[in-house]
Amino acid sequence: MAPHPRSHREALFNHLQYLRAYSYFADVDLMEDAQIQQLHRGLMTLGQTLDRQTPELLEQWGVLLYRFYRQDGTGQDLDILPQLLANQLASFETVGSGSAIQDYALWELLRSAGMLLESVRRVPDSLLKQQLLESELDQALLSFAASDGAQRPSGDWPQQNAYWALAMWQLNQPAEIRLLTEQRVAKLARDDQQRRGAQAGRAFTLGFLVNAFLGQQACTGDYADLCTLPKEEEILPIEHRCSDSLYIRAQDLTEAELNQTCGRLTSQEQDFHLLLATDQQPVADDHNDALKVVVFKNWSQYNAYGQLLFDIDTDNGGMYIEGNPGQAGNQATFYAYRAWWQEEFQVWNLNHEYIHYLDGRFVKYGGFGHFPGKMVWWAEGMAEYVSKGHDNPQAMTLARDYGVDNWPSLEEIFATHYTDGLDRTYRWSYLAVRYFCENNREALQALGRSLKGNDFTAYDQALLALARENQADFNDWLSEQVDAMPQEMPQLMLAQAPQPRRENRYSYRDYLKPVHLASGEEHLHL
Repeated sequence: MAPHPRSHREALFNHLQYLRAYSYFADVDLMEDAQIQQLHRGLMTLGQTLDRQTPELLEQWGVLLYRFYRQDGTGQDLDILPQLLANQLASFETVGSGSAIQDYALWELLRSAGMLLESVRRVPDSLLKQQLLESELDQALLSFAASDGAQRPSGDWPQQNAYWALAMWQLNQPAEIRLLTEQRVAKLARDDQQRRGAQAGRAFTLGFLVNAFLGQQACTGDYADLCTLPKEEEILPIEHRCSDSLYIRAQDLTEAELNQTCGRLTSQEQDFHLLLATDQQPVADDHNDALKVVVFKNWSQYNAYGQLLFDIDTDNGGMYIEGNPGQAGNQATFYAYRAWWQEEFQVWNLNHEYIHYLDGRFVKYGGFGHFPGKMVWWAEGMAEYVSKGHDNPQAMTLARDYGVDNWPSLEEIFATHYTDGLDRTYRWSYLAVRYFCENNREALQALGRSLKGNDFTAYDQALLALARENQADFNDWLSEQVDAMPQEMPQLMLAQAPQPRRENRYSYRDYLKPVHLASGEEHLHL
């Protein structure tokens, strides 16, 4: 890379654009050490020589940081890169030019800080995480958020993005010191409120509060002076009734999509009732006679307004809240969002979560957590099996890749906890439920009758017997399923073009993107 950006702007821009495209369409894991080191040195040099007078280059530099360094992607010591990023942010603390190209550069610098922090928040041993937290990037973000430059002619989107990056910083901190960042951001927001009123509170709420997962409690408690709760009908203006026992509140579904959603839910009810022989009779003392389905237009909206409206944890892919079914007037609710990344319409996890409702209404006595244990495999395995049937290649591939000697036993699957990980919780539970559905459905129905009758002792004893009596047959059955899997990928799949390396679809928030900055060939995001 050329060390003098203003003298080689066009060549550098083309080079950086190439690297940006390479990060999406090439396998960066195949880069050799010498190439990685060369890239690292080039980005270091550019970080020291670029400034806001070369905004088109600064934009690309910011993107390359989070495309190549996230989750220790290069394996390189970051060295002074966090400080260089902080220095670049400092240069935007004055408003300066209000041009779009300046805005692109600033936006990507802020995104770079947040995306790097977001990429490592679940990776406790990450070198990148360690180096980011040892830097003073949080101070740079706080300083920028308090500056004149955080309010551009095009709006306060820079401040909201800085708040989001600070929320990512807080989530990476040990729990005992997270409050320090929170207090600093809140002080900044209150100072801003003296100047801008309600706008400052909105920026704090949607930028920081919901992205730090502080929720409704913080909004109505410590930050009630900054945070205003929206009304449900403002965010979810659409109401549609599928039947007396099922209705939808939605943010943006069309009439056709509402009808399709109703059809997908009601179509699997009969399968569930036949599978478990429920006679469509609810369990005793259950008042959950109707399910409310709340559908947001994407995860960003779910994350923000799921917390503010319904006080739910949103760091997930949607959730079913059964409540207390023994209480009259209780409302069971499934909180979900449109699968916005897919071409065909779908509500994400819709059928899976609906099975949880049917299971609680017609099979399991009491609410969530009523029984002392051994319910994860039943709840999640049943939801996966009824919603997917035999179409679960992830589970079958998992069994094949584990190898028979490493398969968990039925006894271990029955004892699964949510802390045992996604594979045990969903895929192995699915395989166990599928086995009994295909080979010993009567045993599965007997387990259901014990749960419906609130007889955990009978359920637990039956599980012990089933694990002992069916283990060998389960292994034989699963071996047959694995052996029947195609040994080679179909030619149609082999002929498909490689899929681009897209951003994690949950890493950013749609409402933080400046509306006046269009995506395009020079500003590519995938």
